[in-house]
Amino acid sequence: MTPIQKVLQLMSDMVAKGTREKNDEAVRFSAFSQWCTNTQRTKSDEIAAGNQKMEELNALIDKKTVEIKKLTDRILELEEDVGRWKTDQKSATDVRKMEEADYTATLTDYSESIDAIAGAIEVLKKQAYNRNQAELVQALLQVKSKRLVPLTAKKTLTSFLQLTQPNVEEMPDEQLFYRAPEAYGYEFQSGGVVDMLVKLGDEFGTKKADLMKEEMKAKKCV
Repeated sequence: MTPIQKVLQLMSDMVAKGTREKNDEAVRFSAFSQWCTNTQRTKSDEIAAGNQKMEELNALIDKKTVEIKKLTDRILELEEDVGRWKTDQKSATDVRKMEEADYTATLTDYSESIDAIAGAIEVLKKQAYNRNQAELVQALLQVKSKRLVPLTAKKTLTSFLQLTQPNVEEMPDEQLFYRAPEAYGYEFQSGGVVDMLVKLGDEFGTKKADLMKEEMKAKKCV
């Protein structure tokens, strides 16, 4: 092989090597270009999704901000309501205490009045005639002393008492007891008084029961 042929062979080898390297480089570049394209597309999709998510979150933040504002205002309203309710509750408690005290006093009055009336009726009915007038006077005066007994009933009792004790209004109760005659000479004429006391006792019994029912309802409402 001549020197020229050797040079040509060497150049051919160099061209072949350069071509192979060029082709390899083209393949690598194509692969890299494809990777870049794919990566760009993926990142673009991720960025678009991120932007969309940010928009959604910003919209949610705005919505929640409005809700927070509404809830804060509602909390303030409820706190004011709670303050008013506590005040009303205290007032209601105070009123309830006064009602309970009034109930206890009224119930006691009814109970004592009913007991006094029952005692007077027992005395009046104990005998149809010839009764102990001192016991009768004390029993009827006991009824008269009760606050709940109507004025008309008290006047009736006074009139009845004056039949046996003309000065009944002028003497204290203890003097009446000692002055009242022990002799049995009083003819029984108290049917109307007994009827009045029975009716009054029934009325007080009904009112007492109604009072207790109302108290039970009031306790359930507290």
